[in-house]
Amino acid sequence: MGKQSLFKKLMLIGLIFVMMVSSTLPAHAQVQNVPTAGVAINGKVVDGINPIKIDGTYYLPFVRIAKILGYNHIKFEKRTKTYEITDGSTTIRTTMGGTKAKKGNEYVNIKPPRWIHDTAYISLHAAGALFNSYIRFKKENGSIQIQKPAQKYVVHSGDTLWNISRIHHTSVQKLKSLNNLKTNLIVDGQVLKLPAGDDSAKEMEPIREREPVENNNKLTATKQRDNIIREAKKYLGAGYKFGATLAEAPKLFDCSSYTQLVFKNNGIQLPRVSRDQAKKGRSITKSQLKTGDLMFFTTNDLYSDGRVGHVGIYMGNGDMIHASTSKGVTITKNVLSNSYWKRNYLFSKRVIE
Repeated sequence: MGKQSLFKKLMLIGLIFVMMVSSTLPAHAQVQNVPTAGVAINGKVVDGINPIKIDGTYYLPFVRIAKILGYNHIKFEKRTKTYEITDGSTTIRTTMGGTKAKKGNEYVNIKPPRWIHDTAYISLHAAGALFNSYIRFKKENGSIQIQKPAQKYVVHSGDTLWNISRIHHTSVQKLKSLNNLKTNLIVDGQVLKLPAGDDSAKEMEPIREREPVENNNKLTATKQRDNIIREAKKYLGAGYKFGATLAEAPKLFDCSSYTQLVFKNNGIQLPRVSRDQAKKGRSITKSQLKTGDLMFFTTNDLYSDGRVGHVGIYMGNGDMIHASTSKGVTITKNVLSNSYWKRNYLFSKRVIE
C-alpha cells in the first residue's frame, strides 16, 4: 500500500471515529485514541486499559476501571444510561452526561462521564472521586497510576471544602491546615491533600438510623440467632471477591453478600451493601452484643474516607464470623481484642429482636 493510500485510510478511520462519538459530544470536541496503558496500583502493575483523550483530558472505560478497582457487582439501566456498581461496601450510581454521582447517600461532583462507541468513559479525576483513589496519567511511560486509598483529591466544579470534608468524614479545618489554605476558596482542578490513615475519619451516620428489617421468620429470637450462626458456619472456607454477586455464592462472597445470604436463608431481608445494612436495626453497645448481631468496621487500608467498609456477624464469646478479604469466610476470635479490628471498629446493630 502506498503512503498516500495509507494516509487516506487513516484519515477515513479517524473521520468514522469522530462521527461515531459526535452524537454524545459537542461538535467541536477533539477525541484521540491513546495507546494501551498499564495500570499500576500503589506502584504495582496489575492490568492494562485503553484510555482516550477528549479535548486533552484522559478518560477511561468506566466498567473496566471499576472492575480493576474491585467494583465487580455492576448493573446497567440502558434507557437512562445509568450504572449502579458496588464493591460490597458502598453503592455508586452515575449517569452518562451527569455532573453529580451518588455514592452511598452522598452526592459527588464529577466531570460528566461520556458514552462513546456504546461504551461508558469517565475522566481520571472523576473516577478517583468515585472510587476513593487518586488517579493520574504518567507521561514518562504512558501508564495509569492509582493511589489507593486516596491521599489526594482533585477539586471538581461545584465542590466546597465543606462538601469535600463531609464526603471524607473529616473537618474543614483539618483540610485547610493540611493544605495551608488561608481561605475557603478552592478551584476546579486544584489538588488537595487528604488526611492519610486518619483514625478520626470514621463514618458514624448510620448508627443513628433505625430502618425496620423485614423478618418473615416466625421462630423465637433466641432460635433465630442460633439458626443464623448455624447457617453462617456452612460457608466456612468460601472464597472472597470484591462486589461478589449472590449468583457466585456459595463459592465466592464479599462481606455483605455473605451476611445478606445468611440472613435471607433465615427469612430476614438485608440490603446488598454493608453501608446500607448499617442503617438497619437498633444500635447497641459492645457490652450489649448478642449472637446474631451485626458488627461494622471501617477499613482504612482500602478507603481513606472512613466509610462503613466491612460487616460481620457476632457469634458470642467475643468471636465474629465474616467474609474477610484475606481469608474468605472465617472466624475471628476475640475480635475486639484484635489490634486491627479494634482500631477499625465503628458500631454494632441488632436486627433480630
